Amino acid sequence: MNQPINSSVDRANQPIPVKKQIIYALTEFGSNPVYTITLSFLTFFYTDVLGINAGAVGVIILISKLFDGISDILAGNIIDHTHTKKGSARPWLLRSAIPLAVSTFLLFTVPNCGDIGKLVYIFVTYNFSVTVSFTLFNGSINALPVFMTNDTKSRSSALAVRLFLAAAIQTLLSSSFMNIIGALGGGQSAWVKFAFVISILTFVGTLIPYFFLDEAPISNQKAKENVPLLTAINSLLHNKYWIYVLLAAFFCIFHQVATLTFGVYYAKYILHDQYLAGNLILYHHLPALVVMFILPFLLQKGHSTRNISLLGGCMMMLGGIISLLSTEHLILAISIGFKGAGFGLLSSCLNGMLADTVDYGEWKTGVRCMAVTTCANTMGQKLGTGIGTALFGLALSMTGYDGLAEVQPATAISCINFMYTILPIIVYAAVIFLLINYRLDKELPQIQADLAKRHRDTEM
Repeated sequence: MNQPINSSVDRANQPIPVKKQIIYALTEFGSNPVYTITLSFLTFFYTDVLGINAGAVGVIILISKLFDGISDILAGNIIDHTHTKKGSARPWLLRSAIPLAVSTFLLFTVPNCGDIGKLVYIFVTYNFSVTVSFTLFNGSINALPVFMTNDTKSRSSALAVRLFLAAAIQTLLSSSFMNIIGALGGGQSAWVKFAFVISILTFVGTLIPYFFLDEAPISNQKAKENVPLLTAINSLLHNKYWIYVLLAAFFCIFHQVATLTFGVYYAKYILHDQYLAGNLILYHHLPALVVMFILPFLLQKGHSTRNISLLGGCMMMLGGIISLLSTEHLILAISIGFKGAGFGLLSSCLNGMLADTVDYGEWKTGVRCMAVTTCANTMGQKLGTGIGTALFGLALSMTGYDGLAEVQPATAISCINFMYTILPIIVYAAVIFLLINYRLDKELPQIQADLAKRHRDTEM
């Protein structure tokens, strides 16, 4: 009678094979272009292509991101309550494929229906794409490693491999995007054409993990229980390490918004060449790619994700300080390079640290809510995006920015410079503080041993 249970336990504790880690990463070919375009260029598209007020765009994205944060928790709860032959997370990969592809295309097909009509269309399509479709897919793919294995090293390694490929795709696309738009003729029609191609890639790419990966059977009966949503939320609020990772993710994505979204404006109005935005992204992403490539090997050797993340935060701070020295090309490249390398270390480790907080949460509260934990954490990323974009948009609007004007007021130029250089330094200080207080890496072995004993006692 005990043999099936023991077999399940053995399988659940097996590391994720390298082949499956690579397959898991390949999903970025479908999802990352959507993420990159919406994060890096969508605000610019709304303000400088469609001529929509930057403040209005910022408010729409902020409100949408608040909805998005709530939808993350709901999506996690849905996944945790899904029990099929295909698993809990996998079915939602299939179910989100078509909505994500369609909604991505609709983002850029904004009709000429007046200012109010455009704002309504943007609000509806943005939420259809980001709040609903992408949330379901992203929640499922982020939670999948937790459902595949209990082995922390291979979970972190799989996530690191995926993030490396994500950074590679983002680097290639971000650095060449404005040139591609120019080659397609410029204007809204060029954006629509490119969005159509991205939609096709999205549909195909999101299906890869569904057909080629599987979830390990769950032997622990508590993990099979349908935990009420309010119980799961209460468990998260008593999970201090989850809160630390949530806040770190918030600040990490805020940095990315500053680098990518603000970077387009920085290139156009501070460096006086919008096509240099691609260079800025390359300076950031190439060092990130290098450290992301190395990171899985470091994790396999047993190096602490917390210490690696802390090193990343310190490198970002150093890059921020260097950025204050000069806008001279070499200084700028060095500054952004340090930021990129630090971001690569930090972002690659956060998801692995997040997966570890699932075990801490169960140990602390007796509640195991795997998908809710991982999905709710993306709320920090969503809020970082929303608040960062909204803050930037409102600040631009208040300082007199007009996306269709050839010359911007000095106040708007100063605002862009502040948002790109000085504000991130404050963010890096917050990240370092959080990581200094994160000590789960040292506590986790004993916690997992205690949980294993609890599970054995329950199954007897």
